[in-house]
Amino acid sequence: MALLAAGVAAAALVVAVVTNARDADDCLRVDDSVTTMIAARPSEGPIEPRAAFAVENPFARSRQSVPYQNYYIIVMRFQIPDGATIDGVWGLGTNSPKPERGQALSQGAPVDGRASSLAAITSAAGRWTNWPNRDIPIQDGDPLVQKAMKCLA
Repeated sequence: MALLAAGVAAAALVVAVVTNARDADDCLRVDDSVTTMIAARPSEGPIEPRAAFAVENPFARSRQSVPYQNYYIIVMRFQIPDGATIDGVWGLGTNSPKPERGQALSQGAPVDGRASSLAAITSAAGRWTNWPNRDIPIQDGDPLVQKAMKCLA
């Protein structure tokens, strides 16, 4: 019985760590190099970034056959041509170093499938930008996607 209780407690801890409300350190600021890169490939008209945050995804690397050094889930609120505001989520795999503590996530490496790759994760991201999901092992149901969405709240 004690072993069962310990197993349940360990499982609850894992779930709590992955799905907890955001911690201040979890939401990384995203600089203009990233939002400009995302917005540079609109599919239904120009979009204008309004706010963006990223959450590191330490689990994605284990799911990728040719892993990048770092994976991030980027949530961006943007304005579409009719004035409506929409939230989208993209995955970024990159060999760029992690940002220093307190610094914003930036992107200096080319998005060429070798140095880094960017992919639309949610349907809104896929509809409004032309970043096809080819090699980023993150799905829209991933708990960290929901965690990233909380960064905009």
